[in-house]
Amino acid sequence: MYNYYGYNDYHNWCEYQQMSHFHRYQGVTTLDDRHTHKYSGDTSKSIPAYGSHIHYYQGYTTVNDQHRHEYSGYTGPAIHVHGGHVHLMRGRTGFVDEHDHGYENRTSEQMR
Repeated sequence: MYNYYGYNDYHNWCEYQQMSHFHRYQGVTTLDDRHTHKYSGDTSKSIPAYGSHIHYYQGYTTVNDQHRHEYSGYTGPAIHVHGGHVHLMRGRTGFVDEHDHGYENRTSEQMR
C-alpha cells in the first residue's frame, strides 16, 4: 500500500495516533443522604486542549437506596507520571431523590 501523505500530514497523523488513547476510572461518591454510590467506566479518546489533551466521560453510578445518578464531564489536562500520564476528574452527579453526590478521582494511566 502506498503512503499518499506528505511529511507534515504524515507527521500529524503519527502524533494523532500517539494521542489516540483512553483511560479507565473507578471511584466512590461522597456520602450524602446517608449513602454513597460507586462509579466506573472508560473515557473518550483524547481531545486536544490547553496545550495538552483532555477526555470526556459519562455514565451512571451503581444503584443504592433504590436510585442511581447520572454523571458526566471532562477531565483535566494530562499529568505526567512515571512512564505515562493520568487525568483528574471532579464534579457532581445529577440531582435525584432530592440530593446529589460529589466525586473526585484520577484516571488510570493511558490505554490503547
